[in-house]
Amino acid sequence: MTEVPAEEFAERRARVREDAAREGLAGLLVCSRGGGTTDRYGDVKYLTNFYTRFPFIPDVPGEWTARAHAFVVLPVEGEPVLVADDIPKRDEEMAIDKVVVTGDVIASVIEALKETGLTEGKVGIVGSDTLPWSVHAKLVGACPEVEWLPTDELLGRFRMVKSSAEVEKLRHASQVGSRATEAMLIKAEAGCTHGEVVAAGMEILVTNGGILYNNFMSSGRGGNNPTMVATSFPTWGSKEVLEDGDWFHCGISGAVDGYYFDHARSKPIGNPTAEQIRVFEGPMLAVQAAIAEIRPGVTASQVARAGREKLESLGFEFEGAFKGFGHGVGLGWDSPWLIESDHTVLEKNMVLCVERSVRHMGYVGDFEETGVVTDDGFELFTDARIKWW
Repeated sequence: MTEVPAEEFAERRARVREDAAREGLAGLLVCSRGGGTTDRYGDVKYLTNFYTRFPFIPDVPGEWTARAHAFVVLPVEGEPVLVADDIPKRDEEMAIDKVVVTGDVIASVIEALKETGLTEGKVGIVGSDTLPWSVHAKLVGACPEVEWLPTDELLGRFRMVKSSAEVEKLRHASQVGSRATEAMLIKAEAGCTHGEVVAAGMEILVTNGGILYNNFMSSGRGGNNPTMVATSFPTWGSKEVLEDGDWFHCGISGAVDGYYFDHARSKPIGNPTAEQIRVFEGPMLAVQAAIAEIRPGVTASQVARAGREKLESLGFEFEGAFKGFGHGVGLGWDSPWLIESDHTVLEKNMVLCVERSVRHMGYVGDFEETGVVTDDGFELFTDARIKWW
């Protein structure tokens, strides 16, 4: 498997520091959350290759604080510091020289700020949604001369466009996700529960070093008396079994070595009906129309518009919990967002997930592909079987 070289992490930090300096910042405080979770670890891992395995536990002053969190103190001038609550499992994984491993994370972050001179002026916070209130309160008390500013977009700009090593990481993750998706859809037959379907995909993920993020899935029947089987926590928790005549869909996301995959497919249980096929093919054709627009120089909004127009031309409404046609992907959900209000210009080596789901007359169809923007188009990473009818 392709690895991201240590020098690439140093180059990332250097570019981020240059941008911070241009914005008039003295430096950045980058916060991420780990502890076995599969979201919001990306900023620290992007800069250092570190992920903390320790789970979140409440603070016990004098013993430990801010467990499951890691911080990078990144001054515009001076040596950056990683403050971690967990010892890296292998030294060679680390891509930063100065590492402080501590139980009292808050105290060590404050000490690192003082050592690097970040005790006055403007300091940007990256990962503000992961910064615990307890940490923020103590930072404000310990550094009263600092003006703390939210600067997530600064690092987000760099994370949008992937390096060649990251592209290969995401290609591999997508292929593992494709195999897991296929295993689940093969298992989705009459007599199986949602949990049994997910277990088939989990076997592929676990044996390939992957982790499940989530699986949005449901099944049911359309028509005059529609039914739906779905649960929220976990999304595969229903005890009802699939039956002939049902529709079934799953949207599976996860990570391999920290890099995300995100795929969706639909399937009839037993022989398909004409209306099932129509609802399954609607989002598939809309996604394919959106993908046909992707190339450098096109905006995210243009891609979203192409998908929406195709969907509506097929007689389906553009609605749902996620009002978009996809998003960037990497060490998390990255920009750009494939929505009509996002005018980000696409660039080579942006990795995008293009997706759409449809609910119509009690039926549900779901389809999602992942790939990379190339010199003149879009190369698919997803290679899971498309049609199951």
